[in-house]
Amino acid sequence: MQRHAVHHVLQKSIGVRAFVTLMGTLGGVAAAQAGSEAASAPSALPASAPAASAPVASAPIAPLAKSKEQHERLAGAFWQGTVGKGADSPAWNLWLNVYDPPPKAQEGDKDPVADTLTGEAYDDRPQGRAFWSIEGRNAPERRFVWRERAEALDAAGQAVMREGGTLSGALSVDGTTATGTWSDGGRSQPFTLKRAARYQEAISASGQARLTERYPVTGDAAIDALVQSLRVRRCDQYDTECVIRISAIGLGDTVSLLRMVWAYSGGAHGNYSFAGGNWRRGAQGFLPIALADVLNPTSACLQSFNTQLVDALKREGAPEASRGALKEKDLRNAAFPFTLQGDRIVVHYGPYEVGPYSSGAFRAAVRLDDLGAACKRPTT
Repeated sequence: MQRHAVHHVLQKSIGVRAFVTLMGTLGGVAAAQAGSEAASAPSALPASAPAASAPVASAPIAPLAKSKEQHERLAGAFWQGTVGKGADSPAWNLWLNVYDPPPKAQEGDKDPVADTLTGEAYDDRPQGRAFWSIEGRNAPERRFVWRERAEALDAAGQAVMREGGTLSGALSVDGTTATGTWSDGGRSQPFTLKRAARYQEAISASGQARLTERYPVTGDAAIDALVQSLRVRRCDQYDTECVIRISAIGLGDTVSLLRMVWAYSGGAHGNYSFAGGNWRRGAQGFLPIALADVLNPTSACLQSFNTQLVDALKREGAPEASRGALKEKDLRNAAFPFTLQGDRIVVHYGPYEVGPYSSGAFRAAVRLDDLGAACKRPTT
């Protein structure tokens, strides 16, 4: 199922995978290189475009702040770009988060090319999957290979592992771009990726709890301020541990972020939930985007949108998919857990929302073109 198995992610990896082989600089170039990177302004996007595939500034990342935090490190990178049009396939956008292994894993691994990397991949290819998980290992000579794998349901409703295409290529000398070829079943298309952010991880004490925060840093002051607005910076009073992760989904003139908060305060397991953050850059700076700013917020549109959401949840195996239908108030809530991924709106569901905790979390992707005329916003 296309679910967030976050209780596994927090330890090692999750069941929905793509295998990745790449060198450590894909997760982040050595910190010494950061000071030499020049800033570049993001490309303009149409005001109505939900996609955020334009590159953002790769300005120097400020030195890690000195604070009460016990440990800070660079923990990975966010990449975005395009897979070019092939002889028999259209072009699509690609977004990729790659996270470095935790420090203890790095110290215990004596093989210089054996560091395990994890993360997520997103794309908006027609009729394609909206989400993949990735896992891989470093490789020498700045080259990499990504093999797509994802768990899906067969006709009988049983979980099966689906093999996808392969992305193979190389990093630029400065580690800020990656180019190569996507191939699948004899088809091949070129791709180009740009590193749009690097992840910073901070571990500190919050009352009696251990707090771990991971969030992207872009070098664009306005975008980084949006990221900071989603930070929580503390655990709740009765927590003994909490993990807060802000993931980039798209960066540019449209910014789409997803925050996951996991907390444990006793009992059999912790629990986690999601919050979204979406903004569009305008003349007065970034303005928040709610679903009502993307869709025509009418009852007819809501009905169409809910039909698509529930169908998507059923395809992903959500035991109680019908509970995933939205209410009118959700359309106007800027913190509602949705993200913008190319031509798709993706709604994120935590445990218990559309099934028992054991089922994990789910995401439902709906293509704007599938919603029909009822959801098109007026042009005047």
